[in-house]
Amino acid sequence: MANSKIMQFSEADIRAYNQLVDPTLGSKISLSYLATLWQEFDLPELADQMPILMKQAFNCCHELGFHQPYAISLSLTDKAPFKPGKPCWTYTLLIKQENAVIATCATTLLVEGHI
Repeated sequence: MANSKIMQFSEADIRAYNQLVDPTLGSKISLSYLATLWQEFDLPELADQMPILMKQAFNCCHELGFHQPYAISLSLTDKAPFKPGKPCWTYTLLIKQENAVIATCATTLLVEGHI
């Protein structure tokens, strides 16, 4: 099941983020910024979890810009066994504009206690 939102990127938010991670980026929207978009979504299946980040993969087809609406969705796209009682869940964040995928961020988490 996917959670979806329509969003626009704020230049002030991007500049603040870049000041923390790489001030030379100025107001450029970096791929790593996409990982911060998770905070926009409610994921009740992770509410009682302390997942461990296993890996992230970013892909961008077009440069992201300001003052443009983007459809952003986050969904659980895979559950794979890591070891007994500890599966890895992969969530995929999609950023679309006019139904075209602009960027993706796949995040794999080690989740304890779920099968």
